[in-house]
Amino acid sequence: MATLRVRRALVLGLALAACCSEPALGQNPTRTFAYVGPNYIITAEVAGKHSFVVNFINLSDFVIVIQPHDLIYKGASGRFYIGQVFEQEHKDNRGEILKYGASVLLRGRSFTGLTVVGFFFEQEQIEQLSIRIGSKRFYLEGTDQVQFEQLAAKIGELDLKTPNARAALEEANISEMGKLTSTDGTSEWDRDWQGLIMPDGTNRTRIIAMPEITPTEEARRTNTYGKVKLQAAINRNGGIQDLKLVRGLGRGLDERALEAVKNSWIFLPATKNGEVVESVVVFDVEFKPPAQKPAPPIVPPALAR
Repeated sequence: MATLRVRRALVLGLALAACCSEPALGQNPTRTFAYVGPNYIITAEVAGKHSFVVNFINLSDFVIVIQPHDLIYKGASGRFYIGQVFEQEHKDNRGEILKYGASVLLRGRSFTGLTVVGFFFEQEQIEQLSIRIGSKRFYLEGTDQVQFEQLAAKIGELDLKTPNARAALEEANISEMGKLTSTDGTSEWDRDWQGLIMPDGTNRTRIIAMPEITPTEEARRTNTYGKVKLQAAINRNGGIQDLKLVRGLGRGLDERALEAVKNSWIFLPATKNGEVVESVVVFDVEFKPPAQKPAPPIVPPALAR
């Protein structure tokens, strides 16, 4: 039955978010979000430092295209963050196993659950979260965990085969929530995406883990610090290939940078127009001088008596 399958998918999504979520910072942060309308239901949960679990239920009769970079949110600083890739293992048309995807086709009266991975920060205080589908933008409303679980339980009772979506929502006692806007034909509609997606549709490679690298003893002795510039080819699974030095510092820092990037940095592949693509990136590895200890306060000598 469609209702049973929806219920299982949502319960799985909640469980995944619960087991993968990191402790939230601040008091009572909003980490669950939902949109409910006559054609779509969308839920989103912070699932980890760089991931969201997103469920889409398409109540319409039309096929929709979902892409990871269509998820965008604003942090407390006012900075915007977008999704990079879907974490989904699949085979391409050549039989190669890929761990990431960049688009999903969702048929009418069906649902899917997706893990969106990206260069995400400030997840402890999300001021606005929206998802764009075609020419429409869906603003999800923040909920607390109890509200979210109650909504998930009601969604689990939906019959996707009911011809009248509004009637199905009423029967399941689900109220509409969130906000929908449509493009006004100007760049203002999605100006918060500007600078995050390239004009040609490329969502460039992102580095989501770059542990600090300890300088060599020789570099410390000679007070050698600065940036080592590297170049690498990033494949469709985020793997590092053809890593090489562009500009170095010497003193053993170049070799240390190459080894650390190869073994501990994590890259997300680039995407373009719904496809995960290979890319070549140039980036810096910075070796910072040790922080200077504050000088002790100057205490004036005692006055002679």
